[in-house]
Amino acid sequence: MEFSFKVLIIEDNIDIQESLKRALSRLGCKVTAVDTSENAFEELKNTTFDAIFAELCLKGESSRSIARWVKTNSPQTKFFVITSWKGLLNLEILNKDGIHAIIHKPLIFSEIRDKLLEFLG
Repeated sequence: MEFSFKVLIIEDNIDIQESLKRALSRLGCKVTAVDTSENAFEELKNTTFDAIFAELCLKGESSRSIARWVKTNSPQTKFFVITSWKGLLNLEILNKDGIHAIIHKPLIFSEIRDKLLEFLG
């Protein structure tokens, strides 16, 4: 199964960034990866993405803040938060910010694939 989605990864941990990049590339996605919210905004201003995978806790702007910007400026883009947080996250509140789903670490290939299928078909 191959997708032809343009995906942006916003993750400052290079190991996690590379792992996610490999998984998405394996699915046929065209992947751009950045390590800061500032670099993410530069990419977002110049390119339209089908999906964004962003670390929950970023330096600079929060992933929720980026999701709100995306929701306003690129509403067709699906936004996924990546986190190792095991506590409760209220998806209903996150949805209001434009976040479609949460993907937990450690990253599991089938979960990434299933989220793309669920939200992008």
